Amino acid sequence: MARILKMNTMIVFLYNHEYHSCMSADLDLRLLRAFAAVAKVGSHTKAAALINVTQSAVSHGMKRLEDQLGCSLFYKKGKTVHLTAEGRLFYGHVLRILDNVDRAADSVSGRHADSRGKLTVVFSASMAHLILASVLREFRESYPNISLIVRLEDSGRAIKSLEEGECDLAVTIADGLPKTLKAHTLFEDQIALLFSPQHAWAEKQRVAVSEMSREHFLLYQRNSVTFRRTEDFFLRSGVRLSSYVEIPSFEIMKQLAQLGLGVALMAPWVASKELKEGSLVSRPLPKFPLRRQWAVIHQAGHKVSLTEQTFIGLCRMACDAASL
Repeated sequence: MARILKMNTMIVFLYNHEYHSCMSADLDLRLLRAFAAVAKVGSHTKAAALINVTQSAVSHGMKRLEDQLGCSLFYKKGKTVHLTAEGRLFYGHVLRILDNVDRAADSVSGRHADSRGKLTVVFSASMAHLILASVLREFRESYPNISLIVRLEDSGRAIKSLEEGECDLAVTIADGLPKTLKAHTLFEDQIALLFSPQHAWAEKQRVAVSEMSREHFLLYQRNSVTFRRTEDFFLRSGVRLSSYVEIPSFEIMKQLAQLGLGVALMAPWVASKELKEGSLVSRPLPKFPLRRQWAVIHQAGHKVSLTEQTFIGLCRMACDAASL
């Protein structure tokens, strides 16, 4: 059964000269697994139980690993241990190394397609709400023995997760991708103004830029690609945002807009039900269109497996079915 998990953002391990020289030493795979366990649970004792070794073995192993790398990976706070800055950098790469080792072992032993197979995908919350159910249903019929792990993140965190090797695919906004990532386009949308049918703008076919400075806006959370694109639109249009609130949920944005508590900036497809029933009204942004590309994204050097190709195809079919 697929599990929906929340994932914390991690920082990519930069190969500067100091760390590169440390990595030239042979590292015991068992030490890396122990390190990952300690980083995950924050305790040598709990990590020892997790990987079925003694607490002493874990403690000595972490000391040996730090000696090999020439830096501290953990610091103690109360009864738990936490990753240092160097530890966080190292952790991202260790996860990718361990995942690659597991995949290599599975492919050689013919176990890649059995119950131990796994596909990790990060979804934008709005896209998951739209297509995840249909994609998951079809995927499970095609690959009943593959565990599909779905994580919900905003676009910025999804891209970072891909770069750090924490997931296989991301279904999110593909604007301004680095060359290290490759996108399989799903569709293009445009941000619009959505508001209550009782709003004065409901009587107009188009909204003038000059009218926007006096309005209270409902904007998606600041660390998102959509917020940055929206902020850029206002700057280019010469509109001063005098009143707005940042909201981490499109569902809440719609509810507030329906109650006449502000004008939401979002793609109309996110509120297709509300627009159809007439509880929200949509008008295009004036002056400059605000377009976004949605795609399934993976690392550019990654060879897409048959399982992943199927998943990408199912996402496209689901988007086509939704008339996006």
